[in-house]
Amino acid sequence: MSARLIFLLVLISMVLAGPALAQEPEVVLKKVAVFPFAVLAKEPREALGAKVREEFQERLKTEGFTLVPPEEVDRQVAALREPVSEPAAREIGHRLGADVVLFGRLVIVADLLSLEARILDLTGKMAPAALKAEGVGLTSLSGLSRQLAQEASLKILGKERITRIDTKGNRRIDKDAILSVMQTREGEIISPARLREDLKAIFKMGYFTNVKFDVSDTAEGRILTVVVQEKPAIRRIVVQGNRKIKEKKILDAIDLKPFTVASETAIRENVAKIQKLYTEKGFYQAKVDYELQPITDTESDLVFKIDEGGKVYVKEIKFEGNHAFKDKQLRGVMETKEKSLISFITGSGRLNREILERDVEKVAAFYFNHGYVRAKVGEPRVDIRQGNIYITIPVEEGPQFTVGKVDIQGDFIEDKAKLRERLAIVKEKVYSREVVQQDLTTLADLYADHGYANADVTPLIKEDDVNKKVDIVFDIRQGKKVYIERIEISGNVKTRDKVIRRELRVHEQELFSATKLKESMRNLRRLEYFEDVNFSTTPGTSPDRMNLKVAVKERPTGSFGIGAGYSTQDRLVGMVEISQTNLFGRGQQLRLQGIIGAISNRFRLSFTEPYLFDRPLSFGLDGFNWEREFDEYTRHSYGGSLRLGHPLRWKYTRLYGSYRFEYVDLKDLRRNTSTVLREAATIHTTSAVAMSLRRDSRDALFMPTKGSDNSLSMEMAGLGGDTAFMRFIAESGWYFPLWWKTVAVVHTRGGYMSKLPWGELPAYEKFYLGGIDTIRGFNFAEISPRDPRTNERIGGTSFSQINLEYRWPVPFLAKFGIMGTVFFDAGNVYGANYVPPVLRTSVGGGVRWYSPMGPLRIEWGYNLNPEPYERKSVWEFTVGGTF
Repeated sequence: MSARLIFLLVLISMVLAGPALAQEPEVVLKKVAVFPFAVLAKEPREALGAKVREEFQERLKTEGFTLVPPEEVDRQVAALREPVSEPAAREIGHRLGADVVLFGRLVIVADLLSLEARILDLTGKMAPAALKAEGVGLTSLSGLSRQLAQEASLKILGKERITRIDTKGNRRIDKDAILSVMQTREGEIISPARLREDLKAIFKMGYFTNVKFDVSDTAEGRILTVVVQEKPAIRRIVVQGNRKIKEKKILDAIDLKPFTVASETAIRENVAKIQKLYTEKGFYQAKVDYELQPITDTESDLVFKIDEGGKVYVKEIKFEGNHAFKDKQLRGVMETKEKSLISFITGSGRLNREILERDVEKVAAFYFNHGYVRAKVGEPRVDIRQGNIYITIPVEEGPQFTVGKVDIQGDFIEDKAKLRERLAIVKEKVYSREVVQQDLTTLADLYADHGYANADVTPLIKEDDVNKKVDIVFDIRQGKKVYIERIEISGNVKTRDKVIRRELRVHEQELFSATKLKESMRNLRRLEYFEDVNFSTTPGTSPDRMNLKVAVKERPTGSFGIGAGYSTQDRLVGMVEISQTNLFGRGQQLRLQGIIGAISNRFRLSFTEPYLFDRPLSFGLDGFNWEREFDEYTRHSYGGSLRLGHPLRWKYTRLYGSYRFEYVDLKDLRRNTSTVLREAATIHTTSAVAMSLRRDSRDALFMPTKGSDNSLSMEMAGLGGDTAFMRFIAESGWYFPLWWKTVAVVHTRGGYMSKLPWGELPAYEKFYLGGIDTIRGFNFAEISPRDPRTNERIGGTSFSQINLEYRWPVPFLAKFGIMGTVFFDAGNVYGANYVPPVLRTSVGGGVRWYSPMGPLRIEWGYNLNPEPYERKSVWEFTVGGTF
């Protein structure tokens, strides 16, 4: 028997038989005798009792009752010569021919009032009833009288209010959930019509096989009980027929859980969720059904039965009605792609309805940006035939419009001609909505930089149908200058306010500036203390005041890093780093690095204070101890350095200075080692000062997408110590955002050094290349001039390096921030006494991810022209972790 039929039968039975759903009984109005109300008070107050009696009589008359004349009642009461008791009231009522008698008393104690009434049904159809109401002060007496009179009227009519609503039979569904769908409430009069609607609403919840109401009269009043019979509970959830999608993923996609009621509505909703999951994975022909298998009277197994069908891909995307642009051009702006040979890598060929809807908007925007201001892109038609998806998108292009007159009107903060020069649309031949929007942003930012934060820039567009031109007038209303009244910071649990404020380029009581606001956000993001940074504004205390709210979401800034590598030369090496880049929330950096392996042990401890004495002067200290076995020798060194840095007047530019002292000991040299290395073993101490100029405008430190990083450094050794040399290094990296969130990277680096007359230039101070941070595909420091007699690396006095990269979001993993990369590296190291060799080159690829464990790089490099003593390829990775 279907659930719908059961519901219909239950509903009919409740309407015909249920006490709460029966027709309203025909009311026979009764004759009522109202006795005078006795007044118990410290002073005589008989007038108050008469007033209460009048209120009761007035209410009963309104309801249509017949009243025994009060004078007849008074004569009978006077004959008693004592307070009215229940037996006396019954006797008088019978004598007067009343069906109901009502008597009571008013008790006054200080300011407290207690009004009591008793109802006696002389016909025997209703049990005696007592009513009571309490108040404070004589002013409340009228309200108490009316309230009690109304209750008495309803009691006599048999329509008394619901005192309480209970539920019965519900084991897993809360009482509040049932009461929330009902219209009937406690304190209301029972309405059969409303209860019928409540019955439907409770059934509609989908949790019950039977619902009925029970009404009972008790000493405390009428109680309405909702009696339900729950559907069986889900004992377990079973998935059948799934082969392409694991059961865990299916169960994660639904919100049904074991031991909940098997609601058909909820089950159908979750069937739709499983269907959507299969659709997202490309199984558009999948079918999902379900079955409830009874286990006991109260429990069932829910079985989802899945027919996955075949996986289908987008075979063809075509357009109808397009003449100005070919299908290929329009497909190029869409995120939805046709299946190709590399779909298993790119993920192309999958259909997502939400993405397809956005693609329609992108195609329309493409037309608008090429002058087709009246273009219309219709609803795509999706056909699935023979296991393939065919998408057809109708287009109405309309005529193409060119740019007509461009003008500016309204309020000017600079010469109109200069404002017009800032507009990009004047340089366009064909009208473009995107360019107009860019110009709106340009003008709005310009005015905002002058304090007009609420400037309104509106493009007035007029289409000339005859000449097919669009005239544009930028209407500017600057409004009042706005000052920043307060800057509020939220979300920083650990980071101190001053660490955030010192990165802001806007300040309280200063004019609003959009450019400075963008710089402030960029500075905060570059700190990499926060997962997210958001700015918002609220009105201040006056129209020319604005509050700035800076909301941040902190990320873990303490990290540990591990790395590993293996080569025939270096063998197994492990790298460990423990750091805190936001020490105690002050923005200070503390880092301990270590390399521990079979042939290398290196330790480094560094501390950096970015704002010494709360000024933009960075200060740092380093200490290190390094021992490494090379093929040629074992190097042991220790020392330290001191660092200073200060920003310059030019944006993104800083000047750095440092001092380094290092003691080096070369040992375990071969018996017939190179003369250059043997000389280096006798040179031990280096005392050097360095200065560098750096301009860094990157939008991020680990995976930047735009900006550049350029530096020029100079180091001079010879202020004491054994060594004396000059070293110059120039470095430049550029990041270019491309289509589809991809990034091109060009990085170059070069250096030169020379010996000074009063000291030495040992081999261990010279240049070497190779490794994940220089030329990939080579082992660490593998690229170097070599002694022609021993073939040992002896370092060079100059080098050149170039790295070209193309980075892109990895399909299906882009939402996690995972980027793929391919690269070409080239470079070499040159010696003073040797002919410069050709560039050493490598190609390769890898992935980068700001993982929960910190920045991660995995890269593989292939040596394009290896020497006999070099490997053809090298795998390297570094990974950090957060705590």
